[in-house]
Amino acid sequence: MNSIISVSRERIIEQLKRHYANDELTEAEFESRLKEAYAARSVADLENIVSDLPAPVTPRADTKISATLSGQERKLAGVVPRELSVKSRLGYVELDLRDATFAPGVTAIDVRSFMGYVEIHLPVGVRVESHGHALFGYFALKGIDDESQSIVRITGRAIFGYAEVILPDAEVEDDEDLE
Repeated sequence: MNSIISVSRERIIEQLKRHYANDELTEAEFESRLKEAYAARSVADLENIVSDLPAPVTPRADTKISATLSGQERKLAGVVPRELSVKSRLGYVELDLRDATFAPGVTAIDVRSFMGYVEIHLPVGVRVESHGHALFGYFALKGIDDESQSIVRITGRAIFGYAEVILPDAEVEDDEDLE
């Protein structure tokens, strides 16, 4: 019985850490709940410690999108996984995340383009960190990002190809240029 409580206690403590890291608990609330977790005598007592907190969000399972000598067009809704890989080799990938939800914290998108292109559309309300590079190609971030708890970190490389990350205000500017 003690091993069941120990395992449950560790699971609850991990949940508390995630909620604290996502700013869903203040430091005082976090410390108070940790004390309760260590003092709990049953699994039910442990479950009550986190019962009022939001349920963990299950991210999507498809974390890799690739196109080789072909094209991929994806429109994702729901929660974007913490790590996403997008690869294009002599092809193209268009990834529309405008209807997707980004959890607080960092979501990493690794982009690799070899003689192809990758175009990613992001929603309003995310902050973008672009760490991508190009070699005989183009790696760009278009638009102005928002101050947000949801950070999208773009990494990768475009070789003889291009990778473009587009924020909503850039799309408005492009539409105005056409008129």
